[in-house]
Amino acid sequence: MLAGIRILDLTREAGFLAGKILADLGAEVVKVEPPGGDLEGRRGPFLGEVSDPERSLLWLALNTSKRGITLALDSERGRAIYRSLVKVSDVVLETEPPGALTKLGLDYESQRQAHPGLIHCALTPFGSEGPFASYRAHDLVTVAMGGNAALTGDPDRPPVRCSMPTAYYHAGPEAALGIAMALFARARSGGGRFVDVSLRESQLSTLMTAPGQHAHSPRVRRRNGSLLGRSREIWKAADGDITFALRGGQARTPNLKATVAYMAEAGMAPDWLVDYDWAAYNLNSASDDEIARLEAAFGAFFATKTRRELYDQALARRIMLAPCNDAREILDQAQLRSRSLFTTIDYPEFGASIEHPDFFAKSSRCRIGIRSRAPRIGEHNAEVFGEVGLSAADLAALSAEGVI
Repeated sequence: MLAGIRILDLTREAGFLAGKILADLGAEVVKVEPPGGDLEGRRGPFLGEVSDPERSLLWLALNTSKRGITLALDSERGRAIYRSLVKVSDVVLETEPPGALTKLGLDYESQRQAHPGLIHCALTPFGSEGPFASYRAHDLVTVAMGGNAALTGDPDRPPVRCSMPTAYYHAGPEAALGIAMALFARARSGGGRFVDVSLRESQLSTLMTAPGQHAHSPRVRRRNGSLLGRSREIWKAADGDITFALRGGQARTPNLKATVAYMAEAGMAPDWLVDYDWAAYNLNSASDDEIARLEAAFGAFFATKTRRELYDQALARRIMLAPCNDAREILDQAQLRSRSLFTTIDYPEFGASIEHPDFFAKSSRCRIGIRSRAPRIGEHNAEVFGEVGLSAADLAALSAEGVI
């Protein structure tokens, strides 16, 4: 889909996924690390529990399909080589603090004069302009300032964050989309673009309908924990958690009836529940005692079944219920296996192999998915720098100088 497009990926962890998406779409993405590797981006956990930046699972997962080079942008020689690479590239993707590349003469305005078709995407905590632009922040800060943390967790306890850096994983696709749109516009106009992505602003999508609700009825929203409105959303199964709602209405009433029928077959539906008038049921007007009675009956049943049992029956009976899976359970999910979502990448240098999600979409026109494993430190120095006229002798000298 993006064949023929070259992207220089200068990002740290916050932008890894953006570059991976573009690479999996067919772009030639060249990952640029400092000499010796991006040790912060190659952090643990490590493959085989061996502390080695080459074994970083974070790196191996989020940098597939890319080539990798090392280059010291804080040296004049390194910057000169970088400018040569920009001339033969279409896109620069970076996560530097606003103004950092300007000090080096490598910002968009400096580069566009020599390369008017260049697309430059900056992915930063708060955007390149505005009252917080100069603030430093990582995932936890941007998730909190973006509003997500305030709504996540139990109301009587402190807010919690997701186990993974979701600010990076929401902003990455936003950056990839912005770049794709800029490439589309360039194909029509011939001009480049500056794509400005804020980690904080990308959190709006995680709030679901909250921004619209606030515009309609301004108020400070509170954490509901396992509740959604007045009813429970997360329930205990025999081996973990499931999601299921007691909401009624045209879409949900058949689902509630089907669940009661399932409970009755197991001998766990009280007579009053079997005879319940679901047509008259309205969660918004039901009393607290009525909701508590329903939750007690449904909760007692769910607790006797495993997540797999409940999910299999939900599929068969068209019940709106799903397990709360962890990564291992997602890997074992039959529906994903049937679609051949996963691919195995071998790492013979480590005597190991890893299953990766291969694609995030399918197209009838081209393949979207992993093309190669993540690069090792400086793995493609010779071929990438050779493309801009540097010989093996040049590379040896540059390595000795600490430029690559």
